[in-house]
Amino acid sequence: MDLKQELTDYEIGGIGDIKKHTLRFRSYRIGTEGGKLMIYAEYEMGCPPKVFDGYPSGQELLIDLCNLYQELREKPLEECAQILIRWSMENIHMYYLYGSDVDNRQISGHDTDSFWDVMVNALEFYQVCVEDTVTDLKQLYTNTMTVFAIRSLLDGNISQAQRFCENLRVSEEDDIMRQWYRAGTESRMCVIERFAEKLPKLALGLEFDKSSRQITLQPVVRSVVDAAYYALGRFAAVNAGAIGDYGGKTNIAFCAACGRAFIKHGNRQKYCGTVQCQSIRNSRKASDYYYRKKQVDTRLD
Repeated sequence: MDLKQELTDYEIGGIGDIKKHTLRFRSYRIGTEGGKLMIYAEYEMGCPPKVFDGYPSGQELLIDLCNLYQELREKPLEECAQILIRWSMENIHMYYLYGSDVDNRQISGHDTDSFWDVMVNALEFYQVCVEDTVTDLKQLYTNTMTVFAIRSLLDGNISQAQRFCENLRVSEEDDIMRQWYRAGTESRMCVIERFAEKLPKLALGLEFDKSSRQITLQPVVRSVVDAAYYALGRFAAVNAGAIGDYGGKTNIAFCAACGRAFIKHGNRQKYCGTVQCQSIRNSRKASDYYYRKKQVDTRLD
């Protein structure tokens, strides 16, 4: 299954804002803990992490993490560690298992340097297990493809559902297409029900919103993977608007230059927004213009 080809035909719904502080660190180091390869955020005095008010939009994050897993697939863990470091330094730290240290620092009253030095360098709260992260991303990718397959089956497009699942490495019991073909016509909706129930449950919790001074019902999110699962849930559920759909529907396309998935901001957009791909776009546009002009001039002659 070619994600770059298939995802273009779908829209992913927004999930609203996940109001959790996220961080981007300037550097990471590689180490081990309990025999497992780890990456650790590093704090340099006078250079606090960049603070964001929330996670990236669910649509963009889900696409980006699916792209990330395809980059990690079948690579040795040492190379995976370098890829995860690069992604984290370009985007945000991936896991927040100990809550929001931005809020904790404000409550504690400690100065910035001493607080972050203890949390990041001494206590090593901002660590990522490479093997576990690759496993999490693999499961997210598998679940995403399964959800797309379910949507295709419900739409009556069995061949497309098959393409979504053909490269998934799952047991026979967890292969939705094998179970679909084995089931009789009357039992196939039960197959979809069983696989839908296997998808991760989306947890909600009560939180106090300081800006509105109200208690609100919010997603329980402690990682980029958690946030991406909410985007996937928004895509899969027909009644997901009940959660609070501020993001609307978003078209997905794949860049004509680099091939990576991106969110389209116009029906005619073919290239993502990176400097390199926009440069390629402009170059191709100029070449096309020159070719068309040359054809016109030739006909006039």
